[in-house]
Amino acid sequence: MKYTRDDKVMSDGELTRLGAWPLRVVLIVGLLAALLAVGCGEPINGPSNDDNGPPVSDQPVRKMPDLVKAGDEFEITVTFTSPADGFHAIGLTEIAPANWSVTLDVAWNNPEATLARSPEPEKAEYIWEGPYPFGQEFTVVYKVKVPADAEPGTYTFGGSLRYYIEPHPAPFYEKEITEDITVTVSS
Repeated sequence: MKYTRDDKVMSDGELTRLGAWPLRVVLIVGLLAALLAVGCGEPINGPSNDDNGPPVSDQPVRKMPDLVKAGDEFEITVTFTSPADGFHAIGLTEIAPANWSVTLDVAWNNPEATLARSPEPEKAEYIWEGPYPFGQEFTVVYKVKVPADAEPGTYTFGGSLRYYIEPHPAPFYEKEITEDITVTVSS
């Protein structure tokens, strides 16, 4: 069989003398790239009982009032439960309607969050380091201020919970926060 290298035709014997180590290097680099892509790529939708992730013991759930008035401040509570031992690098992101503002504090959570921040006025982010055991219950509280000039109508909230299950490296999981997703501003 003949192979080409730099426009030179090589026989099996010449290829053997070249050695197999360049091929091994290429294979190892390819394998590392594939592993990094799995760990750093797009989040997988999971875990659920239908995929290969660990089973979920509790979906993250948001609770808030159904009806508020322009200018009101109200509390939102999000609850979730650790789906497995080794639950760590947990991040909760909540997004209020545009031009609404959130107030947050690590101490309002049980267990207390490692970090709470609001990179944008309507965005709340909490982080817990972990690891936490299976069944650890989490309660997250933050406050939302409705603009004084908010028009009557229904407004939508969004959010997600991201985390890893040890051992590391592992893919991260992302769950959408469910239940109360809208609030109505009355006239």
